[in-house]
Order: sequence, then C-alpha cells, then structure tokens
Amino acid sequence: MDFQQSRTYTNLQSAFDREAISSTKYAIYAQQARLEEYIQIGNIFDIATHHEREHAVIFLRLMNNFQLPDTLTNLLESSTSEENEGSNVYREYAQTAREEGYDLIAALFDGIANIEINMEVTFRYFATLIEQNQVFCKPEETLWICTNCGNIMGGLCAPEICPICGYPQGYYQVFVPNT
Repeated sequence: MDFQQSRTYTNLQSAFDREAISSTKYAIYAQQARLEEYIQIGNIFDIATHHEREHAVIFLRLMNNFQLPDTLTNLLESSTSEENEGSNVYREYAQTAREEGYDLIAALFDGIANIEINMEVTFRYFATLIEQNQVFCKPEETLWICTNCGNIMGGLCAPEICPICGYPQGYYQVFVPNT
C-alpha cells in the first residue's frame, strides 16, 4: 500500500493540523495573558506553543519521508496556498457574509484576501530569487545590510561572513532605507 494513501498518513495529516492550530492558538492566548498582565501564564502558553509546534514538525517530517521540504519547495507551496486563499476561499467567504448581511465581516474577508495575495506575490518573488541564485548576489552593485548588527556593505554579493559581527551571509539582505 502506498503510504500517502494509508489511514496512518491521513492520521499524520490530522495530527499535524491539530498541533499547528494549537500552536497558533496558544501563541494568541500568551498575548492575551500578557495584555491582562499575567506574565507567568503568558510564558506557560509560550512553552505550550513551542511544544505543539515541535509536535507538528515531527508529524510533517514523518509525512515527508523523515525530512522537511526545502525552502524553495516551501515557498512554491506557500504561494499556491496563499493565492488560493486570496483569490478563492476568502472571496467566497466575503460573498457569503455579504449575502447574509454581515458587511463588516465581508469587508474583513476581502481585506485579508488582499493580504493573502500580497503574501503570494512575496513568496513567488523569493522563490524566483532562489531559482535564479540571486538571494545573496545580484547582477549589479547592491547595498547589503547585516540583520544582526546593521553593517552595510556594497557589492555584487553579500559578504560570506559579516566583518563586524562574524555572522554568516544568511543574515544579509538587500538594504532598503527605513525598513
């Protein structure tokens, strides 16, 4: 039997969804506890958030032959998902809300749909950069900023190691003033 057709695989998907939802829910609960000045309780929810997310990672690895998908795969999958949510799912939800007389909720769904489309464009942009090997090198001189220490350097490529803090190239991004 193909593993992806098994009930075990379906159970792993369900478990992943449950843990991912719980992780997000507990992160929200931590914020709320802190707003109510229950700092220790917020910290407890943070611990639960971390545990639930790690459980989700375990299940995702099992579903993917004991490894996580690479970043390019994740970007492409995420852009497809965001495009569907922005162009289809949330637009349909907005239409339903309008039909039922919930105009404020419809406007919120439409607004979130627009945000989802923006996320889709962002994910596709970075996927293209990876495919073209232009995340850390550009065809023209570029300013790069180390996101760890703030060092700014010019060049075709970001430095392999920051000369100020010693962090690796992955901490560099294209410098955009006031971001």
